[in-house]
Amino acid sequence: MRVTFAVVLTLAAIGACGSNDPGATQGDLADPNVRAKLRALALQASSANGVPSPKTMIAVYSADRQMAEKIVSGDIVNDHVPVYVIEVTGGPFIDNSASGPPGAAPPQGNALEITVNAQTFQVTDFGITPNVPDLSQISSAVVNLAQ
Repeated sequence: MRVTFAVVLTLAAIGACGSNDPGATQGDLADPNVRAKLRALALQASSANGVPSPKTMIAVYSADRQMAEKIVSGDIVNDHVPVYVIEVTGGPFIDNSASGPPGAAPPQGNALEITVNAQTFQVTDFGITPNVPDLSQISSAVVNLAQ
């Protein structure tokens, strides 16, 4: 389930601090500044969707957004920019700000995924899903953002 535009805008504003660090374009998850920015995005998204203290927050780097989105959400995107994919668990996450038919339950799920442009730290995609995707299919270099 994809989340509303308002939440994506909120996350984009948080990520707008950007990065001039050339290491960020290399997917430098070893850089504490990169991890701190991704952790802040994960905590903000988690809190906004009802879980202020998530169980896990992990991230991976992908040199190709299209490939990452295909694995995480099945979405087809038309760009190949480098991205970070963040996965947060510990829900249920509930998107009470989502629009839908009157009386319909808001989107909810056990996992929250955020895709972030690795050069600008802008959020490019956000979703709540019932199942936790396996980020190791994107990269074996999975980083724990809680540390």
